Amino acid sequence: MTEISQSQLHREAVEIALWEVPSPAPDADTLAELSRLDSGGDDQGVGNKSAGDGSVLPDLGSLSTFGSWESVASTIVHKAVTLSGFNPGTAEFDPVAWGNFLNKFATIPFFLTYTYDNRDTSITKLSLKGAVDAVSDLVENIMTPENFKGILTTIQKIGTLALENKGQTQKNSNQQVGVLSRHASSLYLGAVRTEVAMEYRSGKGYEQLQQSIKVYRGYGVLDFDKCKRNSDTLLNWDGQDVNDWENGTASASKTPNDSPAWNQ
Repeated sequence: MTEISQSQLHREAVEIALWEVPSPAPDADTLAELSRLDSGGDDQGVGNKSAGDGSVLPDLGSLSTFGSWESVASTIVHKAVTLSGFNPGTAEFDPVAWGNFLNKFATIPFFLTYTYDNRDTSITKLSLKGAVDAVSDLVENIMTPENFKGILTTIQKIGTLALENKGQTQKNSNQQVGVLSRHASSLYLGAVRTEVAMEYRSGKGYEQLQQSIKVYRGYGVLDFDKCKRNSDTLLNWDGQDVNDWENGTASASKTPNDSPAWNQ
């Protein structure tokens, strides 16, 4: 583990302590504005997936009780969930918690680097390939093509949840895929988000409309040494095993949607 000065250790402790402050509740004016903008037709679908290429990661050292670096990572993401009030296990959409979680995730103090962008793409009633390609373009650098198949299955489960979650005639489905990827001896923590407009048709159920969508794509690289230097902090957090992280979403138990639209 890399040795650093006491002043650097102090700065790390301050950085983590500031990040640990829960997201603030909106003031009355902000809540009023959110209420005005709320169409009442939004829902959410979240799915998480962990994958790996079998490459070797550093020894866990003082974090050995976690059992794996993936469980260290899922505990850190779970902390971001808790601090933001976000609930990946529900299809009910809370715009405040939705925004707060991404802010917490993107500023996790245990990242070496964080990279993100927003990609514009298009989908139609008959083709979701543009959305799939946008995700593939992100993760091709952080996982193998074989492991991407697991991510696609997770996306298809979110698709099933979106179709089953009945609401108004028209709705916006806010969708997020969480990714943990062990690749080339690094551990990546990713989040991909988009919003899809859907319409309910009698006898057919929900279907996506032809539309342009924006796909948010971000991932951080876990700093193993920093995690070990601050092991006391991580061990005091509410731990979440990586399997519980994968299974703790509203889409986890769903059967993947098998529409041909995913491939054309």
